[in-house]
Amino acid sequence: MKIFHIADLHLGRTFRNLPEAQDKLSEARYETLQKTIDKANELETDIFVIAGDLFDRTSMKVGDIQKAVRAINQFAGEVVLVLPGNHDYITADSQLWDRFKKEAEEHVLVLDKKELLTLSVFEPEVVIYPAPCHAKHSADHAIGWVNEIEKDEDALHIGVAHGSIEGVSPDFDQRYFPMSIHELEQSGVDLWLMGHTHITWPEKPDKRDMVFNPGTPEPDGFSCNHEGRAFLHTVREDKEIKTEIVSTGTYRFIQKDEHISSTKDVQDLVEEFSENAWQQAVVELKVSGKLEEEVFESWQESRSQIRESVLELRLEDNEVRRKVTSEQIKKEFSKGSFPEQLLSSFSEDEEEEELQMAYELIKEVQQ
Repeated sequence: MKIFHIADLHLGRTFRNLPEAQDKLSEARYETLQKTIDKANELETDIFVIAGDLFDRTSMKVGDIQKAVRAINQFAGEVVLVLPGNHDYITADSQLWDRFKKEAEEHVLVLDKKELLTLSVFEPEVVIYPAPCHAKHSADHAIGWVNEIEKDEDALHIGVAHGSIEGVSPDFDQRYFPMSIHELEQSGVDLWLMGHTHITWPEKPDKRDMVFNPGTPEPDGFSCNHEGRAFLHTVREDKEIKTEIVSTGTYRFIQKDEHISSTKDVQDLVEEFSENAWQQAVVELKVSGKLEEEVFESWQESRSQIRESVLELRLEDNEVRRKVTSEQIKKEFSKGSFPEQLLSSFSEDEEEEELQMAYELIKEVQQ
């Protein structure tokens, strides 16, 4: 049996803090949903699982819900299981999930109740234990009932849950349905398909693992340093599980720290960002260095080239400074003036750090 496992797609996320990239990033999430369905079909998977937060919020436009369901309906395997997460949580009068169910075909099931679901189309049969979220925040997880259910040894038992995992997910205030690995392992199921944490865990799946969190299939922030991922779980007749990571995303969020000191450094940095792959990246670039006047001017001109080469650039280069030289001191300050005498004395003693600090302090006072 093959199970394609995703979570935390957050359809409808607006990315207002990234005005240049927001439209492409928002649309990419729908494109990635279609891409994962196509990939699952290509791999001839039997079950497609969305372990929470398919949507970013409960108040979605009808057209956007329909757009999502059209893609999901195209899954060619036996069944799609969709769990409400803490962002798209289920309530008694949930317009989101009511509309979703109206649009969904028979093989697409919403796991909206904490009660077991038996999939008899498989041999041996598969029993699903859903742990849906009924609110955005909760100090209590939704898996407690699973341990109380007597398990048939011949069946394959799969839990689907959404929430933080102790030691894996940051949840300092215990607000996101917190669970521990021990609780999950002691529940009596063979496999837990999790959502909530946007990073992949485990990073290197092993046949001994039974708790899996794929991370978001389309990166959505700088804390998500992978390329967008899903899990492909292959379950053998003896219930041994082989799990592979499937790359799914389009865009990347990349942080870089660079130190430059010469024209070559500047040129190399511009050349690096000229590669096509960077057009698919939101980049947070921090640059530092003390530059000769000519190199400093070159850097000022090069910033726009880098900005045009990426999807969106967040640049911090306040640590890029003009290197203070004797020629520069003579050029900027009249001979015999206090600044000229002070800075020249540092220069003569070759006290570079002190000279730089004194120069910047004088320029600040002048401004």
